[in-house]
Amino acid sequence: MKTMEKLKQMIGYWEDFEVPELVERDFDTSLIDSDKILSIYGPRRAGKTYLCYQIIERLKEKFPKNNILYVNFEDERLYPLNGDELTKLLEAYYEVMEPDDERIFMFLDEIQSIPYWEKWCRRIDERENKIKLVITGSSSKVMPSELSSSLRGRSLNHVVFPFSFKEFLRAKGSQYGFEGKKDYYYTKKKSRFKKAFNEYMNYGGFPEIVLEEDEKMKGDILREYYSTIFYKDIIENFNVDNVEVLEDFIKMRIDNFGSLMSFTQSRNNLKSIGHRVGKTTLSKYFSYANKAFLLFEVERYEHSSKKRQRYPRKVYPIDTGLVNAVRFNFSEELGNALETLVFLELKRRGKTVYYSSGDGECDFLIEEKGKLVEALQVTWSLQGTEEREISGLIEGMEKHGIEKGLILTEDEKDVLDTGKGKVEVLPVWLWMLIEDKDCY
Repeated sequence: MKTMEKLKQMIGYWEDFEVPELVERDFDTSLIDSDKILSIYGPRRAGKTYLCYQIIERLKEKFPKNNILYVNFEDERLYPLNGDELTKLLEAYYEVMEPDDERIFMFLDEIQSIPYWEKWCRRIDERENKIKLVITGSSSKVMPSELSSSLRGRSLNHVVFPFSFKEFLRAKGSQYGFEGKKDYYYTKKKSRFKKAFNEYMNYGGFPEIVLEEDEKMKGDILREYYSTIFYKDIIENFNVDNVEVLEDFIKMRIDNFGSLMSFTQSRNNLKSIGHRVGKTTLSKYFSYANKAFLLFEVERYEHSSKKRQRYPRKVYPIDTGLVNAVRFNFSEELGNALETLVFLELKRRGKTVYYSSGDGECDFLIEEKGKLVEALQVTWSLQGTEEREISGLIEGMEKHGIEKGLILTEDEKDVLDTGKGKVEVLPVWLWMLIEDKDCY
């Protein structure tokens, strides 16, 4: 079948498509109001397509349905791709949908499957003033850092992570309505939130997992996610030859999630099990895992970016459920799991994050507009660790001139007078449900 006919069929399917029931995702609607191209990216299975559906449903309240088009370029009904799908898309769309003379919204999912897609997007952006493009992809090719110069400055970006805890509760139902910090003192509500949070920590926030009831099936699906990310998004996407070294390196990082990593130490550890690999190669492998949204790094704060490279970085995975599914002793690393959840929430909130170390360690320093504004310490419990955790937090605050300090735990809530200022203590689950401004 010719390209034009396949496109017309796909557009016809879209006309009759009924959007499935959605879990409301948190999204800045100003991104869709802008004239710039919107790039939605993130790990596979995190909900990019369903976010598109959510935006489309909102748009239908203001615009005719035939002014909105969604095409998934990984749909097998379009295969084999000929490479001219984008070139012929507008012609097919106008012929089938006959849009009104208003703004048009085109949602192009997994657009990186089509050659020269960036050049096409630039041309449409320059010449078709009433068309708003929304492009999505799991591939690193749609990340801001990977976009060619032809699209830089022309696009806005939104990262889709697995569900936040707030979105997780939304998916679970109305019985989890949150009314503020006072819910900590209502025994029934608190126990309900804690039970939900334990499930969230153990199984993570990938939408399919949250909605799956069978525990064994959750594990099976998560292991399949990991395998797909590893083989498709890393090995195939970056043409990795030494699969065994890459596999052992990433497994090592996942086994030690939330801990410090240096490439020198990683090289030596791999050497001890028979692998000969250089630091440059390991740095490259880590960048692949980062672009595939499997692993993230947090650098030690230094004024100079060159100095930051001298120190080990802390490594966090995309999802605690994914880690739980692929390693054996997750239950022994609950403190690191708690810290990972805090890191991921900070990423969702768009924070730039570092850690601080000296005589002690402060888990997270938050930077806004080039200035450090907040220090966070994460620990499972302050029982038996209070002095160490507070001293690490205060050291980080004093060293970097930070006034705000917060300690996040599994279930403690308090205000501590440290002798150098008051520090609030909150349960992680409660912190995840309140706004930044409500923490102090």
